[in-house]
Amino acid sequence: MIAQTDFFVGVPDSKLKDFLKDKKYLVVADEGEAVGVAAGYYLATGKKATVFMSADGFCNALNPITSLLIPYKIPCDLVISKRDDEPQHKVIHDSIHQIIKAVVGDGISTLNYLIF
Repeated sequence: MIAQTDFFVGVPDSKLKDFLKDKKYLVVADEGEAVGVAAGYYLATGKKATVFMSADGFCNALNPITSLLIPYKIPCDLVISKRDDEPQHKVIHDSIHQIIKAVVGDGISTLNYLIF
């Protein structure tokens, strides 16, 4: 479940426009950077951040998720959009749920996620 947070950071795409409507958010160049900023926000404030990205961008975020958020138990909410309207999006569209479950599905993670 995605909690109410007041800090949003990520890489927007057209499918996220309704989610981001009426929110103040920080745009970064890369999804991995967004995860790092979210971790820093938590360490500085003790508050959980929400990171938004496309499913394609989730692949860019895997390293900081698995080497920073999970081992140091830094809580974070992930909002991930997916699409299959172009061939380059189809592979990740079809496999994002399995990838997420492999990474955070063990029940010990402090990550929550929403995929739409």
